[in-house]
Amino acid sequence: MARIKNQGNISRIGVVFSSGFFGFFSHAGFLSALRAKGIIPSGCSGASSGAIIAAMAASKMEDPEIKEILFNLKKSDFWDPDPVLTIFKKALRLFRGYNGYLMGNKFADLLKNMPYKRIQDCPTPLVVAVTNLTLQREECFSKGSLVKAIQASGAMPMLFKPVKIGGNLYVDGGIVNKAPVQALADLIEPKKIIVHLIASDNLSKNGSVNGFLDKRFTPWHVHCLAINIARQEAYRRQCDTLKQRGIEIIEVKTGAPSVGPDSLDKGPLAYNKSRETALRILSSKGF
Repeated sequence: MARIKNQGNISRIGVVFSSGFFGFFSHAGFLSALRAKGIIPSGCSGASSGAIIAAMAASKMEDPEIKEILFNLKKSDFWDPDPVLTIFKKALRLFRGYNGYLMGNKFADLLKNMPYKRIQDCPTPLVVAVTNLTLQREECFSKGSLVKAIQASGAMPMLFKPVKIGGNLYVDGGIVNKAPVQALADLIEPKKIIVHLIASDNLSKNGSVNGFLDKRFTPWHVHCLAINIARQEAYRRQCDTLKQRGIEIIEVKTGAPSVGPDSLDKGPLAYNKSRETALRILSSKGF
């Protein structure tokens, strides 16, 4: 990934949009708050749902256009599961070779309306985090197909099929890199990085620390919790490394309501809640 030289602008700011299940409504509200504060990113990065809004920000899409796309989104716009017969046949083989419920073609079609086709053509430098299954490593794209990069970064395992790029299979970038702060710092050499962090639900401090033991399918919850702990620790290490380089990390948690494929109607509420909270937090940070 080629590095963009710092031109000496002391206000150079990078903006990171973390992964978060259907968190693009909250991210979009946060982006609107940034713009209301006159904060112009020198570079953006994102993982999973964050990659979608990072790409919109890097493409300089206007807030009304972003809101129109998100607020009118329907489950049928991206929900394209395999035919029932296909799933039945895979079940007979104990799902051997089956790698995801949704084909992802509708999702890719939605992304084709992005203003730019290649990452490197976006007016603002952009980094998209992905997980390379074939080479068994995390990666960050700063060039190449914008649609493919976003589609790969958002390909949540089990829900979406992996995305093939250059002979390799990719899935959700947030699995290994929740908030790609270091990749963005390496690309644009900022003075500050603002991170909109959507915390994983099972890392909440509310309730009993070991509350997961009371949940149904406890082994599944243990597995998910362990993965989220690993992602959080990796993110913290990235932040510590950047602080040692003299880069200020400003973390913003807006705590907007969760949204899912069956609760898209809550999207506008999440957007507005995130925008209002972000405005308040940014003001407290001196912006």
